[in-house]
Amino acid sequence: MATHHEIVCDEWKARARELAEWAMLRLVNRKDVWGQYAALTPGEQKKLGRSYKAMTLPVASKRGPDMVTIDKLTRHFSSRHRQRPQIIGLHSKSAEDTCLWLGIDIDMHDSNKAGAEEHARRNLVGAIAWWRQLQTMGYDPLLFDSNGNGGYHLWVLFEEPAPADQVFAFAWSIVSSWEENNLSEEPETFPKKFKPDSLGPWFRLPGLHHTRDHYATLWSGDEWLDDPWLSGHAAVDALLQCVPGPPPPQVKAPAKHSRTTIRSKKSAAGKTKPKRASDRKRKFKRTSRPSVCVDLDGVLAHRQAGLDAIGEPIDGALEFCQQLSEHADVVILTARLALEKPDDSRKHAILQMIESWLQEHGITYHHIHSGEGKPPAIAYIDDRAVPCTPLEHGIAAFDSATAAVERLSN
Repeated sequence: MATHHEIVCDEWKARARELAEWAMLRLVNRKDVWGQYAALTPGEQKKLGRSYKAMTLPVASKRGPDMVTIDKLTRHFSSRHRQRPQIIGLHSKSAEDTCLWLGIDIDMHDSNKAGAEEHARRNLVGAIAWWRQLQTMGYDPLLFDSNGNGGYHLWVLFEEPAPADQVFAFAWSIVSSWEENNLSEEPETFPKKFKPDSLGPWFRLPGLHHTRDHYATLWSGDEWLDDPWLSGHAAVDALLQCVPGPPPPQVKAPAKHSRTTIRSKKSAAGKTKPKRASDRKRKFKRTSRPSVCVDLDGVLAHRQAGLDAIGEPIDGALEFCQQLSEHADVVILTARLALEKPDDSRKHAILQMIESWLQEHGITYHHIHSGEGKPPAIAYIDDRAVPCTPLEHGIAAFDSATAAVERLSN
C-alpha cells in the first residue's frame, strides 16, 4: 500500500508539466542560470555541518546552451527522490534588474537544537501574520510549509516585472517587523538586497525538499479546518490559481541590509559595540494595526463548566472591547479551542458557538484565534495571567511571579 508521501509524489508528478508551464510564465526571471544543490564530501559535511552546498549553474565560463527549460522545470516538479540534481531554484531578478516575484524564507534547519519547538511555533505565527498582511494589501500570497520541520516560504507574484530595488524595499518593509512578530531570527528576502549587474540569490521552487522526504504544503487560510494545509492536487490547484498582484508599493529602501548596518555606540573604554536589536531604529512604520489578545472566559464571559456553553457577559466587557478596538485589533484567544485536538470535528462547532455568542452580545473583535500557540500581540489579557517583567524590575519580578503562583495553587 502506498504511503502518504508516495501518493503526494505521484500527484505532483502527474501535474509536473502543467506546473512547469506555469512556472516558466510566472516565476522565471532569467533562463541562463538557475540554482541547484550538490552533495558535499564527508570532510566538507563535518566542517559545514550539512550534507549539501547550494550553487548557481552553469558556471560563468559555460553559460549559453544549457538553459532553464520546460523539461528542466518538469523534472523538478516530478522529483521523487531528495538530494537529486533535478531539484532547482530560480534567481530572484532578471538581467534587466526586474522581478516577477518576491520571496521570504523563514528558516528552520535543526529540529534537534534546544528551543526548536518554540522556534518553529514562532515561525508559523509570524508567517501567517505576514500572509494576512499581504492579503490586506490586495495580494494573493502563497505560504508553503517548505520542509515539514518549522520552515516556511512565502511568495508574492506580480502581474508584470517590477524594478528589483522596489521589490527589495517592499520585501524589507514586510520582514522588518520580524522582532515584533516574535520570530527567533531575521528571515531572508529574495531579492536579498539590490545590487545592479549581479545575479542575485536564488530561491528553491515549491515541491520536494532537497534533503527531507517532504513535499511542500500550501496554507489555505481556512484556520477552522482540521488541517488548513493543502497537499498534492489541492496544493497544485491553489498554486496554479494564484492571482498575480500589482507592482509593489513605493517604499523607501534601507541603505544597506540590517545585518551590516547595526548602529554602534561608544563604550566607556572608547570602543564600539553594536546596539541590541531592541535599540535599533525601525526603518519602516508598521503597515498594519497591532493586535491585543483577550481571553474569553473570565474576562468577557462568566466562567461556566463545559465546552458547550458560554456564560453571560461580564459587566463592562462590551465597552472594554470597544475601547481596545480604538487602539488595536482585538483577537479572541480561548483555551476552549486549544483543548480540542486538531482532528476533532467539534472544534468547528465550538468556533461557531463563540462567534455566535460574540455577535449576539455585540462584542467588538477582529478575529478568533483558532490556530496553534499564541498569535503575535502587543498584550495578552487573561484573568489567570501572572505578569513577570525581569527586564524592567530585575530578579524581584521572578519572586513576585513565584509568590503569585503559590497563592493560586493554595
